[in-house]
Amino acid sequence: MFNYRDGADQAPQAQSGAAGGQGNKRPRTAAMYQRKRAVTACQSCRLRKTKCDNVRPACGFCSKNGAQCIYPGPETSDYSTFDPASLTILDRLNHVVTLLESRPLAVIAQPSDVSQQVSEAPMSVNFLTSAAPTAETTTNLPEIDILQTLDIPGFPSAANNCEGVLRWPIFEGLVPDVHSFILESAKEDSGQAENIRTGSLGRGVQEDDFIPLSKKFLAYVHVKNPILDVADYKAQVRDAAENGPRWDGPSCLVLISCALACLAAPFQTDPGINSTPESVRSSMSAYVDQDTASSYYLAAKKRLGLLQPSLLNTQCLFFCGVYEMYCLRPLEAWSHFNRACVDLRNLLWLRSQRRSPENHAVSRETHRLEQRLYWSCVKSEYELRLEIPLPPSGIAHCDYPDMFPSPPTELASPTAQNQALDTLQDDIVPEEEKSWFYYLAEISYRRMMNRVLAVMARDGERGWIDNIGDTIKQCKDFSEQIDIWHSHIPPQIDLKDDEMSNNELAQFVKNREISCREWIHRPLLFYVIHQNPSDPHYDEALPLAQKCLQLSVKHLFRIFGHNRHHGTWYIARSCITRALTLLAAAKSGRIPMPERWKDALEMARWTIHRWSTEAPDLQWAERVLDNILRSVERDSM
Repeated sequence: MFNYRDGADQAPQAQSGAAGGQGNKRPRTAAMYQRKRAVTACQSCRLRKTKCDNVRPACGFCSKNGAQCIYPGPETSDYSTFDPASLTILDRLNHVVTLLESRPLAVIAQPSDVSQQVSEAPMSVNFLTSAAPTAETTTNLPEIDILQTLDIPGFPSAANNCEGVLRWPIFEGLVPDVHSFILESAKEDSGQAENIRTGSLGRGVQEDDFIPLSKKFLAYVHVKNPILDVADYKAQVRDAAENGPRWDGPSCLVLISCALACLAAPFQTDPGINSTPESVRSSMSAYVDQDTASSYYLAAKKRLGLLQPSLLNTQCLFFCGVYEMYCLRPLEAWSHFNRACVDLRNLLWLRSQRRSPENHAVSRETHRLEQRLYWSCVKSEYELRLEIPLPPSGIAHCDYPDMFPSPPTELASPTAQNQALDTLQDDIVPEEEKSWFYYLAEISYRRMMNRVLAVMARDGERGWIDNIGDTIKQCKDFSEQIDIWHSHIPPQIDLKDDEMSNNELAQFVKNREISCREWIHRPLLFYVIHQNPSDPHYDEALPLAQKCLQLSVKHLFRIFGHNRHHGTWYIARSCITRALTLLAAAKSGRIPMPERWKDALEMARWTIHRWSTEAPDLQWAERVLDNILRSVERDSM
């Protein structure tokens, strides 16, 4: 059941379902999915906000009034139909989250009268660099503290993005003060984004292309955010192909998915020997048709404004955001993602206010779609807010009871999966399981990374200096937690020793791991660059700072920045950030530089240049980066 509340209330409690009954291949006991929260009232009592006696199968109130008594948890999660593989993966991921959220760091003894915890007082953005250090040095922050910290509009981005690194004292006087490349570029180019590619319509909207484009969409786009019921979607595509697109939600969804298919391409780790950004751009034109994509997108947007709030409308909004990310227009993407978050939050809130349990209940399939849409919206919002200082939608403050979404029916039930295999024929069924494992890994990664940011960045750069002993301890403890997370990655999306595999989802998961490891070492790099070498912690911090540089080089060599996808803009931004950390270290002269760091720097510049023609903010960042590089080269002569 869904409870809506603001940030002042109690933190959301994570819950995993309990599997009851007997499976086809092994018994499933309640112990496999132990609840992580206190005994919960039935839906009727929760709606009435009265105490429930928790009698099963029907509480006293429901028995007395003849109402249907529904308890959230095992019954609503309904894990009884899951196959053993799905149960195992969910069990392992629930176990990982429990470990990550329950094991604290050793708290350093400090006077009790120092600054209060983040959750006890509001913070401004200036708090990030000017506040006194806090006494709390534990990874076991309550969830509400994490949410309140991340809800500060400027916090996630200031702690993570390339503009934050540009403000490091080592670069003082070298570059202008840049608050946000994208926000300041948007101010200069206001009104131009909507006119992009409206001069040519390519092939235009062709009904004969709906089915082949839908297959491409499922293969390259939907696998990363599986928020649709594939069988329903395929029926909608067939209807649109046979009868033409209507002015309704299903046709809007078909059109936006076809637009995405026109931009999507197979993932490749090797762009070709001695490839230039221009040659790669030319070679990718065989897969990417931006003019035709624009035709489908404009047709979808004409229908989008006619839709009433619903899960289908939210799905359309979400994929409009994905389309804008494919086009490297993150602010336009934010507009759609934010609307999707707000609309979904409102839908869940309205349902929670219905007093009749019958009106409150939803079908199993609707609940599964809702789960996936919720987590995709939350994840997409945090990803953008890590790069741009934007306000939150409030969706993360929904007391959503499901720690992870449930697999689709065709994966949860072997029988249903076999039936799906019979009907989907040459489609992407073999990728469905891999897609699902990737999706769960992404969600668990985002929860872990949110905790990392809230703990290690909440006192800003001053905290890295003043609390360096705590920072070192946090870095080591979070490194162990990343090890735990990575050890539970299923083999289908684990690269192991095949570093150049074209397994796109496995490559993304590996880059997530490297990125998180690099970030937890970045405070130590900042400390070593800016602190006096005579500081007592300097020798201990130096190898950790070197580790940050090594991870930056490793990340830059495996970003595969020639591919266009939902995360292309993020990859270009990460190249700017890692290049700046390398240049900061080189300029300081205090740290032995890792092998091939200059080659990694060139790889970053190649990727940024590859996409800068489509994104004014990347053009500006490229110029700034080149100016810093020339300055560092002059100083080294």
